[in-house]
Order: sequence, then structure tokens, then C-alpha cells
Amino acid sequence: MLAIQSCKDKELTKSGSEYDPGLPIELTSFYPDSGIFQEKVMLIGKNFGSDPKQIRVWFNQRRAPVIGSTGERMYVMAPRLPGDTCVISVAVGSDSVVFQKKFLYHTSVTVTTIAGNGSRSEYRDGDLTQSIVTPRFLCVDKDDNIFMINREAGLYHVARIDEEANELITVARDVVGNVPAADPVSGLISFPTETTIGSFYTLDPQEFWAPRIREMKWPATGDRPEAGWKHSMVFNPSDGYIYTRYYHGHIVKIHPTTYEVETIFKTEQGDSYGMTFSPLEPNILYMSFFGNAGVNANSICSIDVTDPDNTFKKLNSSTAGGHRDGRLEVAQFRNPDQIFCDQDGNIFVADRSNHCIRRITPEGMVETVLGMPGTAGWRDGGREEALFNNPTGIGISSDGSVYVADFDNNRVRKLSVN
Repeated sequence: MLAIQSCKDKELTKSGSEYDPGLPIELTSFYPDSGIFQEKVMLIGKNFGSDPKQIRVWFNQRRAPVIGSTGERMYVMAPRLPGDTCVISVAVGSDSVVFQKKFLYHTSVTVTTIAGNGSRSEYRDGDLTQSIVTPRFLCVDKDDNIFMINREAGLYHVARIDEEANELITVARDVVGNVPAADPVSGLISFPTETTIGSFYTLDPQEFWAPRIREMKWPATGDRPEAGWKHSMVFNPSDGYIYTRYYHGHIVKIHPTTYEVETIFKTEQGDSYGMTFSPLEPNILYMSFFGNAGVNANSICSIDVTDPDNTFKKLNSSTAGGHRDGRLEVAQFRNPDQIFCDQDGNIFVADRSNHCIRRITPEGMVETVLGMPGTAGWRDGGREEALFNNPTGIGISSDGSVYVADFDNNRVRKLSVN
């Protein structure tokens, strides 16, 4: 890769005035006053010092890379997704300064197709562009391997998508699977199956993801689900347990090595295809509920797994399927399917019957990221063009890219959010 450095960049890497801890930092202006991810912004002031390693710059709560400084001028790069309106702050040593003028951050979202040619004939792996898939659910592991649960005409496949090699690799055939989960430490993939009440599969990277059937160990007494209808799994980074929920309402936690089970709460029956934990709120489990879930229908609910008896709540009020952005308590979804939370605390929702991808911000606001509410179709592009057809699966990589199982388009799509 060829690196090109401007004369101004070279000037900022030369030695300049040193930071004087006896004098205050001054920030008098910056330009441009708006931009996108990696926008180069010039900060002008005094007493920055000339060592970029000693200078700390934030756009809201996101750290910005410092390219160089002369002591009175420095270049920084706008960080990824700091928020629409940003406060810029600079710190050197124990001194800091905040500038009152705001930097306006512009977000762009585009979607591209990475797997599937749109056909729903017999499943085919190999070259991603020529693959034939009917993707139902997704997950992304700590090394950014993308795993897909494929379902077509009652047949299931588990496959790994290697974007760099442009290859779809089948991991397991004829394995009935639902929403998979990736252990953020070990990389182990677990996903529920419905053969028995306690059956699920694991894929261990140390064994090249060869599928192994597991069986939960239930207590000798107590309430058990009537059938093995469990549709999603998630790892809790805080306690290390695996969580799942059954159609009959049981929310259970599973010990990751002994497979011993404890039911922590029981909701009204109905399907739930999405579970996620937020890195900003340890032990708060978020769940999406399908339209057949009674009082929880078409909703997002949460529960604190350390105090389950007192904390289960429905976060949006309406049970009637619909589409409405805005505050979460008044927002509407229509058969929300798989959900996943990114490192910034944004929960992405495959809003299946609205044919949209939605996002719930840490502040509790709901927005439509891509897709036209109520309009099914297939089109790559940005906000004005993109269309989906019953999206059902969501996975998020370490760089914030969002992968979508676009079920009735027979494609896996990639959202780049900048």
C-alpha cells in the first residue's frame, strides 16, 4: 500500500514546542467543523506539546487518533461513530480542555451482498458469489469468522463464511440448528437444536469446528419445558454461562463445561429468536419476542440475570405489530427476529416482517438503519436504495460491520456503518 503524506502532515511530525505543565492547554478553533469517520481535523491552540503519544483527544467518549502536533497545531482523525454532535476535548498530562463549538459527525450506511446468488435451489458452498444459500441465523466469533445456520426445504446446514478467501465452507450437514452464539473468550460456538429438551451443539475451533451434540443436565425436581423448542443461545461475558429460552417460557442458564441447568425465570409462552448482552450493562439480558408471544408479542424485553425475579420487563409498550421509530417505550416492531449488541451498546434488530434493520441506541432511541418499512425487495446501496425481504439473522464483527441473514432473498448481506 502506498502511503502519501502531505507537506502539512510532515510539518506536524517535526519537533515543535514542548508541553509546559506550568501553563494551561488552550484550544481556540478547529476545522473542518463536520465530517465522517477518519476525517482529518486540525486543532489549533497552545501548549499541546509535540509528542502525539502524550496527547489524548476525544470526540464525545470516543478516543481520536493523533497524527502529529507542533504544540500549537495538531491533526487528529475523527473516530468511528462518536455520535451525531460531538464535543472535542484535549488532555495532556493532568491538564485538559473542552471546546464549546461542536463537531458534526456524518453517518453513512451501505449494504452489499457477500454470499448467495438469490437462488433457492439446492444448497451450494464454495465460491461466495456462486453459492446458493437460504440463511436463517448468523453469529460472528472473536476472530471474525462468520457462522451461518442455513435452512432450505426442511434441510439444515451449518457453514462458515470466509470473506477474505471468498469461500463458503460447510461445517455440518443435516443438523437442525437455531440461533448460534460465540464464546468471546474461547471462540466456542453453541447453538440449540430441538431433538430433546436439553440438546444443543458445540463447534470448537480447536477441533476445526467439528459438531458435537451436547445434553443439558436438569435438576432432579422442578419445572421443565414440555418440549425442546428453544430458538436462540447467548454467552454472558460476565458470568461465563450460556443462556437460552424455550417456547414454553423457561429462561435457563447452562454451565459451559458441566452443562448443568438452572431455570432463572419463566415468561408467557411464545417464540423468541433473539438474545444478547450489552457490554455497557453487565448481566442485562435482552430478548426479542415474536408475534405469537402473548403480552410480550412484537417486543424487546430485558432481565437482570442476577436478580431475575424482580427485573423482567417489556421495553416497548405495544404488542401490535407495526413500525415506529423514536423512544423505545413507544417504538413498534413486527416479528423482531435475531438481535445482537455491538461494542458501543447499540442493539441491532432483524425486524423481519417490516423488512428492515433497526437499531436501539444506548440512550433508548430506535431508528431504522436500512430498509423500507413494509416493502420487501432486494437492492444493495444506501439508505435511499437498500431493500430486504424477511431478514432474520444478525451478526456483528469486531470492526462494527453488521451481517444480515436476508432469508427470503437467499443472501447474506453486509452493512458498513461509518
